[in-house]
Amino acid sequence: MNSQEEPFFYVKSEHRLIKVVLNKLLFVECVKDYMKLHMQDQRPIMTLLTMKTLEEHLPQPQFMRIHRSIIVQTSKIDSINKGSVNIGGFNLPISNSYRESFFSYIEKYTLE
Repeated sequence: MNSQEEPFFYVKSEHRLIKVVLNKLLFVECVKDYMKLHMQDQRPIMTLLTMKTLEEHLPQPQFMRIHRSIIVQTSKIDSINKGSVNIGGFNLPISNSYRESFFSYIEKYTLE
């Protein structure tokens, strides 16, 4: 990979390989057996992957799981409420099992 290129990977979707540039990925949500990759300025990409597979390939803490079915790109979060995050016009829940690790990460970037 060229050092000037943004990090990316390919996913299979509708019998094609689609390039996913990490910096354009807002969040991932599990929809039944599929993963729905919500992208900045383009339609979501549906792919037949597991949450575990995606989680292993997404760099952390740039990408964090906030719910059993949601992974967000932390730099793309617009605002955070007590039990949810807003990202790209979507309000996404933070589940109790991921709340502590998420808020301890966010604390590092909070000015009081």
